[in-house]
Amino acid sequence: MHCSKATRQLQLYIDKRLTLDQIRVLETHLADCSDCRENLFLLEEVSAALSRFELVVEPADLTANVMKRVVQEQQAQRAQQRASFAATRGFTSMPAARNRQKEPLFSFRPSLPELVVAIILATIAMFALVFELPGVRTALGLANVHNPFISFFLSSWNMLVYANTETLMTCIWVLGTILGIWITLIVAGADIRNQWFKAVMDRLPVRL
Repeated sequence: MHCSKATRQLQLYIDKRLTLDQIRVLETHLADCSDCRENLFLLEEVSAALSRFELVVEPADLTANVMKRVVQEQQAQRAQQRASFAATRGFTSMPAARNRQKEPLFSFRPSLPELVVAIILATIAMFALVFELPGVRTALGLANVHNPFISFFLSSWNMLVYANTETLMTCIWVLGTILGIWITLIVAGADIRNQWFKAVMDRLPVRL
């Protein structure tokens, strides 16, 4: 028998929980091993000292007191968590409420691209109205103008109106594509517009 196995069986030997064969083998080993005999003497002294201690009588309400203490600690933890949550919620909701009170009900702050699109659309609508209604042109003093800029727009508009279907559809497709891009950029938001403009500027062959 090895000393490790004998050491594990020493307490069982003292408690008399070994079989006869195990006792015979262990005693044979103890007769030849002084270290295991010393360990056995130490365990016997510890067991004797423990047996001399008086047992403490368990109080009748020990279990009830333990359960009551556990319940009280759980309730205290829940109350502390609720108080912390209420304090955090109140701290975060008060600034939000103040910010909502400061914000106006309706805020119109168009960005530069939105203003450009609005001006372009208004200009197109104005030119369409002026060029199609001779009475309006007369009232605005544009019936007999000699301004080259206005004459160019008048001739371009007349050419567009009286052009063939293929040319007209091409112009409408180009204008619709441009307006569609602008409308998409307006709906997408300022961040997407900035990213799109930056990507376009990065791809230009000549940096501005």
